[in-house]
Amino acid sequence: MSDPAARNDGLMDEKVDDFLAAKFAEYRALLCNATPCISFMPYGWLRAPQTIRLDAEFGLQQMAYRDLADEAARDLANGINHLIGVTTRIETWQKVMVGLDLHQKNEILREFVQDLATMALLTPYTLKARFYFAVAHLSHQANAVRLRDEWTDDFSTLPEDWAINEEWASKLTKYWRGWRALIRALNKVDNGNFKSRTEEFRSKHTHRFTPRIELGITQMVKRERIPDRSRPRYGIGGSLPLKLDILVPTLKEQCIRLGECYSAFEKLVEEQSMALFSNVHD
Repeated sequence: MSDPAARNDGLMDEKVDDFLAAKFAEYRALLCNATPCISFMPYGWLRAPQTIRLDAEFGLQQMAYRDLADEAARDLANGINHLIGVTTRIETWQKVMVGLDLHQKNEILREFVQDLATMALLTPYTLKARFYFAVAHLSHQANAVRLRDEWTDDFSTLPEDWAINEEWASKLTKYWRGWRALIRALNKVDNGNFKSRTEEFRSKHTHRFTPRIELGITQMVKRERIPDRSRPRYGIGGSLPLKLDILVPTLKEQCIRLGECYSAFEKLVEEQSMALFSNVHD
């Protein structure tokens, strides 16, 4: 005879599958009518010559800049658009979960939402770093026009890729007006407000234990610094989960901020392109 417990588990799994399938269908119907928090970032705006003479003055820099700018514009747009899409998906799942009991919510969170939320919470930091990377490389090539004989292409001027950060981006873009608007916008991405509202999720994901999403408690024991005391204390009680009603608007705000970064990036590239390609005519 077969094991009754095994049969019951099978029936339970089947019911869970039916529940998840029904809720996924509901989610897809809602998603079809969902409106993203901002418009998706555009493509094809870069205006650069298709033909470049490598034996012309700045020919090598023009070719490098054109190809780097094209890839950067596409990659940054894709990254921001992906975050917009993921945020819309999380918000839609939030609507699907209204009125469900804890067990049902947990099934949806585990199957559909947890990984989406983790990806979304890590993305602002990642995209901010990519802006620095792109701007440093592009400004390095554009500086050939500004600095001329003073410009050199070596690792003291632009380090290897792994070492590029905000400091290098600022150093290399100091000759371009567009950088001021871009860095103001970047300073609003993955900033202190975002970190506090997400309980330092990105840092904890890398170095510690992250809070859960919507349900569940983590880090039951915490070692804490007490003001005006030299010895730490151990706190018992755990970290509460990140609730979707806080997480969704926080992610929407980051999407808007990143959209502002992309707009400023576009203007910086236009400024540099005018200087670098002024002597090129298709």
